Amino acid sequence: MLEPGDLDLTMLRQMSRRAHVDALLHSGDGLQELCDILEPAMADVSIDGPLVPLKPTAMADILAKAPHLQEADYSDLLHYLHQTGRPYRAYSDLPHPPDSIILPPYAQLPLQVHRDECTFSCKRSHKGNSAIQFYNPLTQAHDTGFIQNIWRIPLEGIMRTFIRVCPHRSLSAQEEGQAPFRHHPGFMTRIVDALPSDNLTIIEPAHIITHVTTFQRPAGTYGIGREVLVVCWAPNRGRR
Repeated sequence: MLEPGDLDLTMLRQMSRRAHVDALLHSGDGLQELCDILEPAMADVSIDGPLVPLKPTAMADILAKAPHLQEADYSDLLHYLHQTGRPYRAYSDLPHPPDSIILPPYAQLPLQVHRDECTFSCKRSHKGNSAIQFYNPLTQAHDTGFIQNIWRIPLEGIMRTFIRVCPHRSLSAQEEGQAPFRHHPGFMTRIVDALPSDNLTIIEPAHIITHVTTFQRPAGTYGIGREVLVVCWAPNRGRR
């Protein structure tokens, strides 16, 4: 049986080997076809049901086959974990104290996940399925936006899913008041700027409330001088 220290050492060795392979695959030496074979984007994955513990060998196998996270993505995910009270250390922050919890730099990249008979997709894969209403655990507020990325990572023996969302950009109170929805909350609809927000947000599957519908309207609609989105979360029907 592997001891915790042996698992850390094995993981670090695997990271080092994988880094050499990644450097070769992304060096621009005509290996893109091979790269596409070795690093396919996962089509989809189900996140229904209870979390199943993973054996150390299964975790090592998952990490060995997963693509390397971009540096900015890794930093954002590590920051999210810290903000939610989980003391993960960056893999490069050597030396690691005993019993450290290290965030691996590899993650599966499914284009969509399935939950409660619903499909939630990255925007580049299916724009309609990427539009969601969600609970932001950092602001404790409900918001809407488009899913940009989905990451699946084995952490502490469990496969975890993280979702990066680009929230919809709010209009000014005056502009929002020019549309009727603010005065009729029963419509479960709001109007937002068609341009995406600059502030990306990381959530987990439990924070997704529902799909939303979006309807892009041209400049001049409701007297607003730029394109807007009408966003409706009525599909939830009060279930969450």
